[in-house]
Amino acid sequence: MQKIATASFGAWIALLLVGIAWGGTQVLSKLVVEGGHHAIGISFLATAVGAAILAGYIVLTRQFLPLGRRYLLFYAVAGALGTALPNALSYEAMRHLSVGVVSIVLALVPIMTLLLALVLRMERPDPVRLAGLGLGAVAVLVLVVPEASLPAPDQAIWVALPVLSCLCYALENVYIAKSRPENLSPLQVMCGLFWAALIMLLPTVWISDTWMIPGAFDRSEFALVAMTLGHIGAYSGFVWLIGRAGPVFAAQVAYVVTLTGVFMGMAIFGEAHSAWVWLSLVMMMAGLTLVRPRER
Repeated sequence: MQKIATASFGAWIALLLVGIAWGGTQVLSKLVVEGGHHAIGISFLATAVGAAILAGYIVLTRQFLPLGRRYLLFYAVAGALGTALPNALSYEAMRHLSVGVVSIVLALVPIMTLLLALVLRMERPDPVRLAGLGLGAVAVLVLVVPEASLPAPDQAIWVALPVLSCLCYALENVYIAKSRPENLSPLQVMCGLFWAALIMLLPTVWISDTWMIPGAFDRSEFALVAMTLGHIGAYSGFVWLIGRAGPVFAAQVAYVVTLTGVFMGMAIFGEAHSAWVWLSLVMMMAGLTLVRPRER
């Protein structure tokens, strides 16, 4: 009995640490874009740092990365949907929106994933979970429709960027669930998709000449490295949590991620939110509760 209680306590601690780390990457993203760098340049450099770290891990652990046609296609699609596109969209969104607002919108990922799973008939329709989808949609409308919800009315159009980023992540989730080769570990998947995203971003950053060139390693550069390490660490912890406590328990990390982003944005950047934003947060949390996967 004591062993079970200890394991349960450890799972809760891991849940909090993973959620705080992931939520903290939103704050670090804001610090990076405040350096005045272009979103594509930030995305390329962050992807390069992540690709180098993951490649080093693969080499040190004496693993290998399969490079057959099937694997290369998988890396390319997952890299585009999970890194190249959503990262650039999220960094540009951070330039125009508060950390709190972006964090609330990013809670749409599990809700959109369920919607796609229903469309593709990977999940069966369920009235309770459909209600959760509706609450998530209304939560976004509460953010953008009332004139008093955001600090400036012209910010509403920029909410479309994190929404599109959520759609990319949801598509990636469904694609990995359906197409991931069984012999690839999570970190092999991450390594492959990071390098694929890096190759895809290279011509874009080259043509647009939007390089983020590290200089004297000021706040932006340190924030970018910390953000990349935080993302890799949080993802690895999330995978461990699924194996230790199951996907239903691990799915609750979404609450911690969103709440961490909202409150850290207030603490670090002095963000203040209207009653509409708080209402949107409550509705999004309720939507997450309803769409949570069921035990099987």
